[in-house]
Amino acid sequence: MKARPSLKPHQTSLVVAGFATLLGFLVPFVRQALLPIAYLNTHLHEMSHALVAEATGAQVQGIDVYANGSGVTPVVGGNLLLIASAGYVGASIFGAAMIYFGRTEKLARATLATLAVLLTCSMLLWVRGDVVGVVSGIGWIAVLGVVAVFVRGRPLMFICQFLGLQQCLNAVQSLFVLVDLSAGTELHSDASILQSVTGIPSILWALGWSALSLFLVFVTLRVAWQDRTAKP
Repeated sequence: MKARPSLKPHQTSLVVAGFATLLGFLVPFVRQALLPIAYLNTHLHEMSHALVAEATGAQVQGIDVYANGSGVTPVVGGNLLLIASAGYVGASIFGAAMIYFGRTEKLARATLATLAVLLTCSMLLWVRGDVVGVVSGIGWIAVLGVVAVFVRGRPLMFICQFLGLQQCLNAVQSLFVLVDLSAGTELHSDASILQSVTGIPSILWALGWSALSLFLVFVTLRVAWQDRTAKP
């Protein structure tokens, strides 16, 4: 019987770092240190809301990013079911694409550059008068641009896939948000909005998004690591 190949050191490091970051969001003082990553997650999450809102005929009133790493995208009109679902689903799709295209240096560079362009468009179209949103958005545009231009080889691929993994695991954080909501410390979540629209309990929405994100992580990492065009 042919043995399954074991993970390479850089692959193990990616998985460990990704899930360690996820668990870190549960610890208050670690969560503060991870705020820069949370800001990127929020920008992509809220941009996904805005894109689907525009696609369904809604008027996007703006994107706000709060100091604690959360955010909101007020809209008027459109399909609320699709718009509210788009945050975690869209961020997971972004993340899966980053994991998959991060399998080679050339693709990782193009992916990070594309992400910087998308963030720039989001900043110009929707982020208005929001100091945290503006500063964090410009900061991440600069970081992604610098990494895309100056970082080479395996570190570049690792960064691209690590940031992609964070976007996918952001959906798992929806469960953490529900716990915070039960303590009365957070604003309305996407899951609670969908509960009010559909009658389906918010915990089921959160579990569904988490399952989708973990499935995408498993599939894209498996495909990317088995791709024969990837560097050894």
